[in-house]
Amino acid sequence: MGGIAIGIQAHPEISSLVVGAVRIVIDLAIDFVTFFSKLADMLCQFEDYLGPLAEYAKASQDFALVQETVANVYGDLLDFCQKARRVFVDANGNLRKLTSLRLFLRQQWEPFETGFAPIKADMQHHMDVLLHSAQALQLNINREAKQERRQLKLQENKKERESFLDWISTIDFEKIHDDIYIKKHEGTGDWLIRTQEFRTWFSSPKSSLLWCHGKPGVGKSVLASNVLEHLTSDCALDENIAICFAYYNYRTPELWDISSILAAMIKQLCRKRDIIPNWLLDFKHDSLSPSTASKQESFIKLAEDLGFNEVYVVIDALDECPERERHYIIGFITETINTLPCAKFFVTSRRETDIVRAFEERSTPTIQIKAENVAADIEGFVHSEVKKLRHGYHGKKLHLTSDVLEARIIQTLTEKAEGMFLWVNLQLESLCRISEAQKDRLVEAALDTLPQGLDETYTRIVEQIDDQSEYMKRLALNCLMWIFYAKRPLRTQELQHALALATDETCQKQTDIDVDKVEVILKACGNLLEEEHDTIRPVHYSVQEFFMNPPGKMHRRRIQESIADSDSVHIILTSVCLRYIQLGTLSQPCKDPFEILYLVTGAPFAWYAAQCFDYHALQCKILPRDILELLEGLLYQDGALLAAIIQMRNLQDGFDYDWIIRDFDPVSFLVSASTIIYGTHLFEIDHIRTGWIDLTPPKYALHQASSTGLVNAVKRLLEQGCDINERDKNGASPIYYASVRSHLATAQLLLSEGAHINAQGGRYGNALQAASVGGHNKIVELLLSKGADVNAQGGEPHQDFQAAAKQGCQRQQAKRVLRKRTPGSIGRRPRRDFQAAAKQGRQRQRARRILRQRAPGGIV
Repeated sequence: MGGIAIGIQAHPEISSLVVGAVRIVIDLAIDFVTFFSKLADMLCQFEDYLGPLAEYAKASQDFALVQETVANVYGDLLDFCQKARRVFVDANGNLRKLTSLRLFLRQQWEPFETGFAPIKADMQHHMDVLLHSAQALQLNINREAKQERRQLKLQENKKERESFLDWISTIDFEKIHDDIYIKKHEGTGDWLIRTQEFRTWFSSPKSSLLWCHGKPGVGKSVLASNVLEHLTSDCALDENIAICFAYYNYRTPELWDISSILAAMIKQLCRKRDIIPNWLLDFKHDSLSPSTASKQESFIKLAEDLGFNEVYVVIDALDECPERERHYIIGFITETINTLPCAKFFVTSRRETDIVRAFEERSTPTIQIKAENVAADIEGFVHSEVKKLRHGYHGKKLHLTSDVLEARIIQTLTEKAEGMFLWVNLQLESLCRISEAQKDRLVEAALDTLPQGLDETYTRIVEQIDDQSEYMKRLALNCLMWIFYAKRPLRTQELQHALALATDETCQKQTDIDVDKVEVILKACGNLLEEEHDTIRPVHYSVQEFFMNPPGKMHRRRIQESIADSDSVHIILTSVCLRYIQLGTLSQPCKDPFEILYLVTGAPFAWYAAQCFDYHALQCKILPRDILELLEGLLYQDGALLAAIIQMRNLQDGFDYDWIIRDFDPVSFLVSASTIIYGTHLFEIDHIRTGWIDLTPPKYALHQASSTGLVNAVKRLLEQGCDINERDKNGASPIYYASVRSHLATAQLLLSEGAHINAQGGRYGNALQAASVGGHNKIVELLLSKGADVNAQGGEPHQDFQAAAKQGCQRQQAKRVLRKRTPGSIGRRPRRDFQAAAKQGRQRQRARRILRQRAPGGIV
């Protein structure tokens, strides 16, 4: 019984049961001393198997094949034990009596001993099977482990690839393409693809350039999008062909930098492959900026390394890239064509002088968009639009009773369009407005006096604007002023609040603001503007050109004269900013980032007004008395309101919660009128400076002046004995603020006067790190040339988990509250802002290429 107890104690594993059976046999053999030695010898032959078998049993829980073979071996052992037991115990479980040893040997032992050899042979066979099973299992485990490692590696590569693609560029040219291509009327644009010039370019085995040019409004961007769709349908599934594209836009300054364009194209190349070359990944691993990787050499090398036989590149609206920047992209086109064996560029633009000169020097094949080229497209477009407008769509309706008049409209617009889809759209807008009277004769009369070309069309629209009611006329004038002269494009809500104040001089407090609806604003402007992605903007580049550079021979209306007078415009914009600040919205600094976000949601123009009132004031040649009074009224305000202005000016994006968290400053020091003057461009206005600056500089005046880039103010403060290395409440010195805001002249002055170049403090730790994170190349080069330590400790590279978790909760809280306050407007960032953030993100790290050259691996 002792052996049975051993077999079932602890845990009833099969190995324990076998061990128990063996112990039973041993116990029995003790009672039959004569056979003990013999049984012990037999058991010893099995003894070496027990340990490995026990391990096999444990390891085989999830593997049926090994379990089965282990069970077979154990079965052999149990068979031996059972037969051994029968030698000494009868069928009733009683011990056999040893009356005659010879009889016992002959009847019990000898049959058992004879059967031992087969048992041992079976056991050896099963052990061999077990060994082979284990080996097979190990091979399977190894294979599965290898597959798992490979899958893990693939997942890691995929994650790293997506991380790199997010890092290199966030410009969404795909969305821009979709927005343009959706405007294409079915069946139009195919004439270009059928031209001999295009077919030759497309089928050429060598690198080449095809330039498509035409006047404004002929649909060059839509043609470019159609070419891109054609290339996609023919080549996208070919792994050996890559397609890259970019759409320029004069209202998107971040696209003017060639590194932004190349970064987006490098991303497009990488999307064609599952693996990104290590040399390209190293730019990100070394914490360098995307612009460091976004060079034409990188694009060319990447195209070669990825093994593309052909690379197609579509670039639209090259003329909307400023002339001072265009030579970079033209140089890229030229170098790529000269280097890659089969790089094919398709470029659209107007016939700007520098573009003509650059392309004609290469004898570039060209396609000119002439009226006869697009006559059929224009006719189809007009026919379709008129039919739809008669039924009404997108809130517009062309009221006609005569089908004959409809046919005449189609014929007239087709004949006079001169290839300009934009002209057709503007005429249809006008005819819809005229037809609201539901009198066909009025539409017929309008057809007889249609303006020729875009300039005449714009002139007539201006006349219509000028003939509106006084309020609508004033609304249009102020709207166009903000569209053309704002320091940055305004969000729709910002513009609405600015216009509400500009058109209502009786408004005294925030609750008095009565904003106009977007459709009212657009109607007031004669449909020269459109709203897209939370921004109101001109329907075409030529609209802004018409107002800012009016045709010389045309008579200019009062609204044109007013908009062309930049001095008067900036006076008005200054007034609106100053009045908005003093409506009571900004009364004291906000206590936390969420409070700022809540404030700008209710008063969306507050951030722009606080940041840019001095910019507009500085643009005025002479400040009139009423503006000076507004400025003085501001400076007389309580220190808490002035501190709120400083807090707003510290923000780089007042509508993005992550940016607000990053830039939040409680402004806990005393702020006076002198602080505002030293911290804004008001210092550069003589009347204000001489009348308001205290003899004793206010607290942190040198920091404020350095942050704003006021070289003369910095000189004055240094002459007055201000400590050039004073630390503020954030531990930062003036050189830090000049660096983080990219004021080169100010930084040069501070360094020449003895500023500690490696002074620690501020969010990023020191001036060099701050300039590097901001992507301020020239500042980085200056600091390095003056001996800045590239390995100096940076500041706050990461948040701790609790802080990050807390901020995450605050973000969600902010979005919940603001959704209730302004449904649908929170958590949906305009694409323009994503592009701006992408640009800023690229700039933050741009300077790191210099740091890498000086101290490889030292940038974190």
